Amino acid sequence: MQTKQMASLWLLIIFSLSLLCFHGRSQNTKPQEPEYECVDIYKQPSLLHPQLKNHQIQMRPSDEFLAMLSGDTSAENLSDDEMVAEFDIPEEGCPQGQVPIHKPRNLNHTEKPFQPINGYGTVGQHAAIMKKIDAIPWRGASAWISIYQPKLRNKEQFSMALIWLNTENQGERTSAQFGWAVIPALYGDYRTRLTAYWSPDKLENGCYNTKCKGFVQIDRRIFLGAGFSKTSVVGGTQFKAFFSINQDPKTKNLLLTVGKIYIGYWPEELLPYFFNGAEAVIYGGFTNAPSENIQLFNIVSPPMGNGNKPLDEEVDLKHTCYMHSLKYVTPDYKSVDIDSDKVTEVADAGKCYDVIYFDKLGQYGQAFTFGGPGGYCDV
Repeated sequence: MQTKQMASLWLLIIFSLSLLCFHGRSQNTKPQEPEYECVDIYKQPSLLHPQLKNHQIQMRPSDEFLAMLSGDTSAENLSDDEMVAEFDIPEEGCPQGQVPIHKPRNLNHTEKPFQPINGYGTVGQHAAIMKKIDAIPWRGASAWISIYQPKLRNKEQFSMALIWLNTENQGERTSAQFGWAVIPALYGDYRTRLTAYWSPDKLENGCYNTKCKGFVQIDRRIFLGAGFSKTSVVGGTQFKAFFSINQDPKTKNLLLTVGKIYIGYWPEELLPYFFNGAEAVIYGGFTNAPSENIQLFNIVSPPMGNGNKPLDEEVDLKHTCYMHSLKYVTPDYKSVDIDSDKVTEVADAGKCYDVIYFDKLGQYGQAFTFGGPGGYCDV
């Protein structure tokens, strides 16, 4: 009797171990769901927009555009502790003739753009920025931006570092924004990702990346929503990328590039107010905390940049988030350094965030540092 019991016990143990092994194999071999889908470049969602019915895809920037940006993307002056940021996506990208379109993790995500009023945000929204103060119709802007991963407290917060073009028509502000962001409500995680926002008429009618029909994807590998593989370490290795958002002199489309990679564009048919250029150029950091039906003393804003406020003595650019080699595009399509006499620093919640501008900071040219820990900024 005892022998039968022992045999049954051993059979039970062996069966249990086999289940564990099988379960372990199934977990390890289960393919991870890709973050994007490859679609025919001519059948991507944006080209279904009724205003783009006869649109001809701009496969490459014009020669005039390339001449305008020549030299701006150079990474020859990287110091020993600086590296050009890369993306955590397969090297091969999509097959020839197809492009990647990001698949948001939260399809029910409600867009909540940052809505500055005279450079300041609404309750729960804050900025630390450099802003051009002359009302000339600019054709674009660019900068090198350090890549960080601010630690958000909950999925309703977001933190961004963007280049921002604004224009207004009859009191309606339209916008095109490009940089990096941590937006868990959109992406389903807390990673730093390549991010853009645009609005065709009113700011609240816009969307992130390709969630609404508008942005035309061109590159077969890098796409809006792509995650960065590594981010900067405070006081250590700095990862940075060159971002540009510029109007093509020939087509008038608004092109996005990272380094020398032409990602795609917003067609000029969908941005009629930008045809003559943007009225405002903004560089900097932006944060959001949920504010609906919450008392002011309970609103906790997230960190901006790397969570540190900038200090004058930290000009080695290792300790706070930064942008450098700031340039904008003139009405006659020339990429030039910003004029230090025609920009202003804005930090609407000084106890939480700050911004410090440096005029011609050595090899970095026009530069500024920005960011802060966040906290109870609205009290």
